[in-house]
Amino acid sequence: MTSGDFQRLLQIALSDLAIRRTLMENHIADLSAQPRSLERDAEIEHSDMQVQRIAADYRHYQQFVDPTLAKKIDIDYEN
Repeated sequence: MTSGDFQRLLQIALSDLAIRRTLMENHIADLSAQPRSLERDAEIEHSDMQVQRIAADYRHYQQFVDPTLAKKIDIDYEN
């Protein structure tokens, strides 16, 4: 695998993690709008833990990004 391919893969993984984090945060916001219950609180806590894990993965993968190559990469999600 070339360095460019690795950077392209990292960009895709980071994009996926960002999308998943946004979806989980939206889910938490939806749950917060519901009437308070033990089940809702447990689901919010579980979802918050997932957001924290996603954020940790994002920070980990971001360490490997080469800023000079990342600027040049144009990800084509159709192919």
